[in-house]
Amino acid sequence: MTKTRYFEDLTLGEKFETETYTLTAEKVHEFASEYDPQFIHVNEDEAKDGPFGTIIASGWQTLSATMRLMALIKPFGQNPLIGMRIDDLKFAAPVYPGESVTVKGEIVELTKSRTAPRGYVGILLNTINLDTGKLVATQKWTCLVPCREE
Repeated sequence: MTKTRYFEDLTLGEKFETETYTLTAEKVHEFASEYDPQFIHVNEDEAKDGPFGTIIASGWQTLSATMRLMALIKPFGQNPLIGMRIDDLKFAAPVYPGESVTVKGEIVELTKSRTAPRGYVGILLNTINLDTGKLVATQKWTCLVPCREE
């Protein structure tokens, strides 16, 4: 069992790295059909004439993969990833079916609440395509993490 980590256990500059997630052609089609049914994600023939020349994964699927990978590494131990906000979200490059991503994160901000036993943790996340080495998405999360009982 993963140890519970509280706000006081976290350090500025602490880094995280996840496992990998492969966005297979089947997963790309299934996700886009449900949540982002644009031709660049679901129609091979039409995608040939699109801006990428072929099908690409939805950016929202790339972000969902980012969330999955972060949830699996449990950076706060048994405390869940409670998102308060996302800032500076940028899509830097497409992900093509069959490619795999990983996430590298770093704690860039720690702010203790003045009114409650909790803190706000800023994490800069870079989602990287392992097949190309390219950065595909970047974002800064602000997460809520409880403090130890005093």
